[in-house]
Amino acid sequence: MGTSGEPTTTRFGHVVVGGSVLALSQQTPGGRTDDYALGPAHWTRQLRRLTRAGFAHVDLIDGWLPVPTMSRTELETLGGVLADVGVQPLGLNISRHSLVDPMRGLEHLEYSIQAVDAAEALGIPLIGVGFHPRLVPEQRHTRMFWEVEVPPDDRSDATWALAAERLGELCSYAEQRQVQVSIEIYEDSLVCTAADMDRIITSVGAPNLGINPDLGNTFRSVTPQRESWLETIRGAIPHMDFWHVKNYTRSSLGPSGPFAVAPTTVGMGGIDYRLAVSEVLAGGFAGPLVVEHYGGDAVEMQRLGREYLVRLVDELMEEENA
Repeated sequence: MGTSGEPTTTRFGHVVVGGSVLALSQQTPGGRTDDYALGPAHWTRQLRRLTRAGFAHVDLIDGWLPVPTMSRTELETLGGVLADVGVQPLGLNISRHSLVDPMRGLEHLEYSIQAVDAAEALGIPLIGVGFHPRLVPEQRHTRMFWEVEVPPDDRSDATWALAAERLGELCSYAEQRQVQVSIEIYEDSLVCTAADMDRIITSVGAPNLGINPDLGNTFRSVTPQRESWLETIRGAIPHMDFWHVKNYTRSSLGPSGPFAVAPTTVGMGGIDYRLAVSEVLAGGFAGPLVVEHYGGDAVEMQRLGREYLVRLVDELMEEENA
């Protein structure tokens, strides 16, 4: 992979390092900026921040723009903006629309189906879903939402069966439209360990269903780790189709906490991405790596993450060919 971050053909396939529009959502003293209402000229200015940071590929997230519910005309406008800026979308990720939400599960399934339609309209090959719960009020009023512990998902057989049923319906709809579905792991949710990934993939049995093992989501939990990040990534390798990459420092006063967690650059923090990327690529993963970050100048932190990953893949290739 060259310094531009463009794909490199290797025995691993085409490796692309993309940026996340997660970094574009602005916070002001009065709350969050409504990027959608500010319109196409604003979207263009925002996306150019990513291209100046070296990204030619982006991951769209509904927390930036409500892509699944945009009209056909709005989607065409967004597609034009992406083309004009010169960025290619790698995926459309939706969050906090859990299919096993006790009150809104069916509503979230319909929203996920809308995401498939939007992805098809924009020519995006993949949608990302997960069992992320909706934020509770305490999370909305704290510095970082993960600092507030929330009840874990119910893990009864009935919940697993419901998850498999609704995911199966979503995957069937997406397969007809040639769209891949990726489940993002998330702290204390139904799918957050290697065993969980195996169970949901086996239960659904859909050829277009894979896993996004976002290690940062589970590593930052304020509850004790269910397993090590290395166990998680090794269990994910057979199922991976997308990968959100971010890192955190994590310390505690004892095995049961309290835990202090803070976001940092990809190459720093408690997750050893040199080891993780090496094992993932050796295991055959050839999908996108998307850099994410929360807090501070997130675009700059994503730029540093991109440079680290580009250099790391180059080094791994050099060692492989030596």
